[in-house]
Amino acid sequence: MVVELRRVYEKAERDIIAELTRKRSLDLVDYADVAALERVQAILRKMTDKIDEEIRPAIEKIFYKEPKDLYGYSNAFSLTSTQTNIVETLVNNYMGLIQEAADVAYTSAAGFLQVGRLEAGEIRTSALTSVANAEALGKSWRAAQSQMIIDLTNKGITAFTDAAGREWDLTTYCNMATRTTARQAEVAAALTSDDWDLWQISSIGSTCRICAAYEGRVYSKSGLNPDYPPLSSVFGKIDAFGPDALENTYLNIHPNCLHSLMKYTTAGLTEKQIQRDKDFSSFEKRPANVDYRSKRQVEAYREKEKARAQYRSDLKQWERYRDELGEQVPRFETFEKHKKAGDDAYKAWESEYRSRRMREANALKDIGGDIP
Repeated sequence: MVVELRRVYEKAERDIIAELTRKRSLDLVDYADVAALERVQAILRKMTDKIDEEIRPAIEKIFYKEPKDLYGYSNAFSLTSTQTNIVETLVNNYMGLIQEAADVAYTSAAGFLQVGRLEAGEIRTSALTSVANAEALGKSWRAAQSQMIIDLTNKGITAFTDAAGREWDLTTYCNMATRTTARQAEVAAALTSDDWDLWQISSIGSTCRICAAYEGRVYSKSGLNPDYPPLSSVFGKIDAFGPDALENTYLNIHPNCLHSLMKYTTAGLTEKQIQRDKDFSSFEKRPANVDYRSKRQVEAYREKEKARAQYRSDLKQWERYRDELGEQVPRFETFEKHKKAGDDAYKAWESEYRSRRMREANALKDIGGDIP
């Protein structure tokens, strides 16, 4: 699901960048804003329409997985009413996220097209100086356009700004939404495969503070078992005053959560063990607003997050190198191995990439002089 839909987002972002950096006229910085924005809007509409066609079958496919893929549970030949409601909720929530991302991306594109006007953001300033200098001197605009493409590709088309002020580009944000929705569908498929009521969230050791409060506990799917908290208390309710039903929850602790659910049974357990699990699961006896991780677990989580951040950084670098050097840079997994080893192959790619960027910078300087 993630791989198929990722192509749609990436193509949309590439098309928008191509549109925003396309040659408009010979008159300094005339970008024909209205026409350009209409084409950007058409690209985004095409993207959302394509996703709207593909998302429901993609989610339903998760419910129809083979038994070996779906936690060993029986394969369904038709969706139950509960599953149908959950699919509908997931589709609506997902399309809401994608439409919101498209709206912000359109605004981002509109901002970029304000070149030469009162507002002057980082990318607009770069475009203004490089293109204006090149065209005012009557020289080739291609080197300036190339630099604009590099700037805008590196920055990305903003689709979301989080609470910390970080900007998410269109592809990254939509990929996150897709992974989260796929995970929600997997969880829902497992939970609705039968009427089993008690479920336990796995413990993975190095986890975030949010998940640490919930992992290892046993929950009641129906919310009717008085000895265990309702599963909706973990996933969160869409309608705070609605029922504890799965279709009224977000079906995950948080985006990109890696915790899994396992069926819980008291069979073979002693009364002492059963009581211990009840006490451990109780929010009265173990409040959810406490960080129960040990110092070692906190450090392990920080190390994992550091490794994840490094992975994302390496992936972005690989994308830049592939864009610049093409097929001479291998697939990401191979590139990452060479980078970690710091061997001659990696040093050669690094040197060639820097040389090309330096030549591009010099070409811009030659046609435009010093940037004021």
